[in-house]
Amino acid sequence: MNYPDLFSEILVGRKTLRNRITFPATAGNYAQQHAVSAQMIDYYEARAQGGAAMIVTEGLMVHESSMPPPTIVTLYDRQHLDGLQRLAAAVETHGCRLIGQLWHVGRQQLWNSVASPVGVSDQPDAFSGIVPHVLSVSEIRQLVDSYATSARLLQQAGFSGVELHGAHGYLITQFLSPSTNTRDDDYGGDLERRTRFVRELMAAVRAACGDDFILGLKAPGTDGVAAGIDPDEAERIFERVRSCGQLDYVAFSQGTFGRSLEDHTPDMHYPPGPFLDIHLRMRKVAAGLPVMAVGRITSAAHAQQVVASGTADLVAMSRALLSDAALPIKAREGRTRDIRPCIFCNVCWGEVHAMKPMACIHNPQLAQPKEVQWAPKAAKASRLVVVVGAGVAGLEAAWVAAARGHQVTVVGQSESIGGKARLEASLPGRQELAQVYEYQLRQAHRHGVKFRLGQRADAQVIASMNPDAVVLATGSRLRPLGTLEAQSEPGIDLRAWIQGKVLGTSGGGSVVLFDDDQTSATYAAVEQLAQRFSQVTLLTSRMQLARMVPHVSALGVYRRLYALRVDIVLSVVPQQYANRELSMRHVFTGDIATLHNVDHFIYVTPRAANDELAPALAAIGIQTHLVGDCRSPRTLMAAIHEGQRIANEL
Repeated sequence: MNYPDLFSEILVGRKTLRNRITFPATAGNYAQQHAVSAQMIDYYEARAQGGAAMIVTEGLMVHESSMPPPTIVTLYDRQHLDGLQRLAAAVETHGCRLIGQLWHVGRQQLWNSVASPVGVSDQPDAFSGIVPHVLSVSEIRQLVDSYATSARLLQQAGFSGVELHGAHGYLITQFLSPSTNTRDDDYGGDLERRTRFVRELMAAVRAACGDDFILGLKAPGTDGVAAGIDPDEAERIFERVRSCGQLDYVAFSQGTFGRSLEDHTPDMHYPPGPFLDIHLRMRKVAAGLPVMAVGRITSAAHAQQVVASGTADLVAMSRALLSDAALPIKAREGRTRDIRPCIFCNVCWGEVHAMKPMACIHNPQLAQPKEVQWAPKAAKASRLVVVVGAGVAGLEAAWVAAARGHQVTVVGQSESIGGKARLEASLPGRQELAQVYEYQLRQAHRHGVKFRLGQRADAQVIASMNPDAVVLATGSRLRPLGTLEAQSEPGIDLRAWIQGKVLGTSGGGSVVLFDDDQTSATYAAVEQLAQRFSQVTLLTSRMQLARMVPHVSALGVYRRLYALRVDIVLSVVPQQYANRELSMRHVFTGDIATLHNVDHFIYVTPRAANDELAPALAAIGIQTHLVGDCRSPRTLMAAIHEGQRIANEL
């Protein structure tokens, strides 16, 4: 068997799991009017069909004081029982255990600007600054009852168990942490009183649902907050809670809403499994209670190592299973090269945090019917298709079109594939982007795509290939910097610098980069500049940095840039660069300031589409489809999704 430890059975409570792979609670925003929707069922059923042994739902609200938006399921209204039953049946039919996560956000009210949030103490929330109403003892007891009632509802619906969400700074964590719990009654103070709430929840759920119902706890391994829950405190909390003998498993997670939130979903800048040392430590004091490792488990091989080494009993693979729900089946069958790799870009989290439905850059079928079984539909007739451009949009269109039975040739100006993604993958912390176009290339070779690289294609070259259709995926270019005065030196565009066409590896001196792009690639380039130059200044016309970066990853952008001592100047535009002096104008006041001794000036601007071939091809009657930046400069996700959509329409 491939990965024998990973695919061994395990007893959790009184129920057997078929392997060690868990899809942990991952908000999808697929609910409608607080009820389970058909898309939500498709989302979870795909992970069950794909081979996960246990699925923990996204947080399900236990009490109206959490004031959830309509995209989150509420359990305090029994009219939602039917939808919950359909969800449980869809998942459990495939031999996968469904666990409902019981959730109350406490003071971290992100959705309702009118209603009053509730909390353990009166400190403001670190993320929103909101000050909550402090729960009375009677209100706490009502919440305990609501957790128990919610668990009983899920049991009646056919769920295998529940998980208490006690991490990331939500209500349970607010009781557990000395930094957020300043009460002086029976629910605050020493460890015994700070753990009272969660112990009462466990007892109430057991009393309502019995011993055959799985009861898990998502606990903080470290919250990254001063005077909060560090691993020492996490161990003390865990030992006290475990000693009650009511838990069937515990999952440790990191970070909390605030500056440590990036630890919640560690991105590609983190090493694989960055918190496994904490999980191993907790497992050593678990007394046989199954421990789940959470946080950037990158692959089946990595998960196998986690289990085989004794670091954890279960592995949570959220983003990896979003990218490919069938990862467990493919891994067990030895088809690892067919797994769509997760690059941990956190775009999925960013979509949810913006209150959009969950989306994945690499998986356009996410939460669609028959996601696991999806394959490109055979074309009615084979056509000769020429794809111009070997970036991610062109590669996606090429392999999907070839898989449908078309004869596909990719013409690329560069000797290499990947386009802008390859450039970005050369920057610090962005190397995993290469997995996207490497996967596309494997699929292209598998389906017989031909490549003509290092060739610049014009309308005559394309016409000479006699195509039935052309997919134009020629990308975009940086615009000239329009704020500079006529007599100014032009500066260097960032792409040219990354490609090594200018400056080379020169070190020392001072460099200024003007950022009118706000993407992860820009800040990775700034990191590289900081490694090569003694003084780096980052300018932007915006009021903040990283506007196009998901918040959890934007935190890391700020942390790294400040650690590198990059000077950050907001709300300015360059006006003139000459004689090693750069003048800049404040966008609100019009005030002019000057930076002296600037050896190099680099800029990155909004992109312009490289669509010049389109009218030339149309003039000679060739059917042409524009995809990705060539159609409209956007994101990596837009390029891949659009490339696939166009290929499916050919």
